Parts: sequence; structure tokens; C-alpha cells
Amino acid sequence: MKTRSYKEFDYFEHWTRRDFLKKTGTWAGVGLLQPVLSLIGQGKSIAAAYPDEVLSIEKYTKGRIKPGMIISKENVELIKDIAPEGLVVELQRGAQIKIAETTMRPEAKVPRFWLEATLRNKGQAVLDSKGQLWHKGGGPWTGGFPFPEPKTALEAIWDFSFSPRRYDTLRVVYTENHVDTNGTLVRHDSGLFGQIQSVGRLVVDPKPVVPKYKDELHRVILSLNEPFDSYGLGVLTTVYYDGSRLPDTDLYIPALRRTRRVPSTQRFEPSSPYSVSYATDFDIQGDPVLTWSWNLAGRKPMLGPSPSNLGARAKGAKREDFVFPDFPDKFPRSTWELRPEMILLDGVPHLPGANYSRKRVYIDAIYLITELADIWDMAGKLWKFLFFIWGDTGVPDTPDLTGIVFADLQRDFHSNVSFHNRIGDYTFLVNSPELETDNWATPSAMLRRARH
Repeated sequence: MKTRSYKEFDYFEHWTRRDFLKKTGTWAGVGLLQPVLSLIGQGKSIAAAYPDEVLSIEKYTKGRIKPGMIISKENVELIKDIAPEGLVVELQRGAQIKIAETTMRPEAKVPRFWLEATLRNKGQAVLDSKGQLWHKGGGPWTGGFPFPEPKTALEAIWDFSFSPRRYDTLRVVYTENHVDTNGTLVRHDSGLFGQIQSVGRLVVDPKPVVPKYKDELHRVILSLNEPFDSYGLGVLTTVYYDGSRLPDTDLYIPALRRTRRVPSTQRFEPSSPYSVSYATDFDIQGDPVLTWSWNLAGRKPMLGPSPSNLGARAKGAKREDFVFPDFPDKFPRSTWELRPEMILLDGVPHLPGANYSRKRVYIDAIYLITELADIWDMAGKLWKFLFFIWGDTGVPDTPDLTGIVFADLQRDFHSNVSFHNRIGDYTFLVNSPELETDNWATPSAMLRRARH
């Protein structure tokens, strides 16, 4: 009998949910043998939700790929069938990744309080005829994943987009290196990023909703410190709960010492000089959910970033370490692992000025976060690869972003972001009552803080 290689083996064609439904008459959510969420609720390993062969890259690839292996342009063919297209291009051009064992702990990338809220609120989320998310009792969603066992593309994207960072309040400090095709650093930025959730709050009072801002999803504040030509610039974005409404954007302009409302329609333009990222790219999907149409393209085991990528928080890391080390390199090295179930979503924008024809978003079915996206231009040619890295921040039960790669594959140009626990007087901070909307995320708040 011929043994099929893993390249020929369509796992989810062989083990389909329909087959399991016929055999067991049970369910069709995340996980293949049984629901992941019920295992989390029972304090059991999620390994029981999947057959052994998708929990081991060595088994899945019939020994061709093993933990500890380095993947580069010399052997990239080994992973072509289990990797995003953009990652394959990066490896062909000189990037290197290391393969690790599959992580079984959902809390490696999702805070425990969010998982507990998901268990508590399961079955309470509904979508109306327009696709807008609501609590079935009326009003906005109250926190946790609204659809822990997503069956449609819209349910899956709402799981992530409702609260991309999971925390009621968040403040992070970052540096960003813009590197050209020759590997030359052409610009270095640094700044402060904050996000304050208005609904679905689980830790910080008032919860679950800030009454004054009940029609909003969250507010985002960006304050730039470097380079000198951007020092003091502030950007405030108000994201509305209505998934079809564009955000409002206000700038604080240091030279004028004034704030100005600017159009939010320019979402497909560089966010700063030399930057690969657009406003639409933030958090992989920076536009309101319903301004795009979404299609479920499939589910299958795929490579995903390991939580061992600590980035700038990896003390003493060297350039050659596979932890996304904080150096101004074109291709920081990172560690990847086989994820047993990745949900593939294809999104098409319906916004003025959109120059993307399609975006493929890869959502990890266990974490229900997206760290990866491929983007095609209007001619259908692969244009960008987005790589958001979640990992251990060094703060207990506080996983968050450790790094980002915005790769322009057509120009071979990169904007690489590292997150830090401290830069100057500012520290990494989550779920802090100190971060109130009126003190941080209004035009008047930007003016007050700029004058101090």
C-alpha cells in the first residue's frame, strides 16, 4: 500500500467535522475530537481535542520536520504547504525560523480572566441581520470571546476584533525599525501606544461598560517620541461599537499646540515616513469588521509563532537567537510551531481608497487571535505579509504583543516593531484604573498632557 506524504494529505478532508458528527452526533466547534472550551473549563489539556498527528510536527510531516530544526532558503520547500505565502517569500529571501514543539496552554497567549469570562458568557452572543455583535439580552457584548466555537467567518473575526488586546486598559512602549531591501536601517521610531476599552470590560470599573462612552468599542492613543521630526505628535482614534462606522481621528500637532480632526478615510496610506504599515493594518485588521466582507476559506494545521518569542524582553538575547531579538535587522529570527487548527478567513475591503484586493487572515482556533496575514494588491499579486507576535511579557498572566513585522514583499522593505516593559518614565501597564478615557484619550487630554 502506498503511504501518502504529508504534502498529499489533506488532514481536514480526511478527518472532517461531518464525519465526527455522523459518528458521535455531538458538535461542530473548535477542536476536532471534542470542544476546546470544555477542556479549558475542566482544567484539562487541550491535547484531547485533537488527534496526535496534528499535535506533533514530526508526526504530521512524517519526520521531515522536527523540533529544533532551522528553516531557511535552503529547505523552505519543507514547510510550503503549512505556512502563509508571505512567510515562504521571506524565507526564500533570507529569513530564518526555528521549529518548536506545539504549545498546549491557551493562557500562553490569552489572559486567564478572558478565558473565564468566555466560559461564563458562552452562548450569550448574537449577530443581527447586518452582522453586528450584541449580547442576546440587549446591549453590547460583555466580555470574553463572543463565539468560542466560531462556525462562520463573521463570528471568527468578531472574536478577535471585539477586543484585540483583551485588556480593559493597556499602555505599551515600542520602538520601530524601518529597514530597506539592502538591510540598511533608514529610520528609527519610538513611542507610546494606549488602548482603553469602552465595553466588554472585565477588571477595571466601571464594567462592563463605561456609560459615557457606551457607543464606542475602544479608544486608541499613539504618542511619538522619536525621531525628532515627529516628537510630540499625538494620534487619537475613536473606534465605534457600530462595526460599519469608520473611526474618528484627532491629531495633536506640536508646532501648533492644537488638536485637529482629520479624515479617517485615508486608511490605505503609510502611517509615517518609510513605514510599511497602514491604519488598516493595525492589529492585523484595523478597520471596523463590517466595512469588509468575510469568507471562511478553510481550516487546517499550519505553522504559527511560538510564545517563546520574547522580543526585547528576552534579557541578553543575541542577534542569532530565535526569539525575535531587538536589533535593527531586516529579518529578526523567530520560533514557530505547528498549530493544530488554523481558521483561514478571506476579507475584501469596501472602503474608499482601498488598494487591497484581498487579505487572508489566519486565526489560531485555540487562542482565537490572529498573528498572521497575507495581502494582495488590486492586480492580485501578493503584496504584504503581516506577522504579529504574542508571548510572555514577564508580567504574570499578562501575555501581549512582543513584536510585529510589516513586510512589503514587492519592495522588499520592512517595518519591524519591538515592545518593551520600560522606556524612560513610561512602563508597560494593563488593567490599570490610572488609564481613564478622560485623562488619556480625548483631544483635551492630549492638550493637557502635552503642556506638562
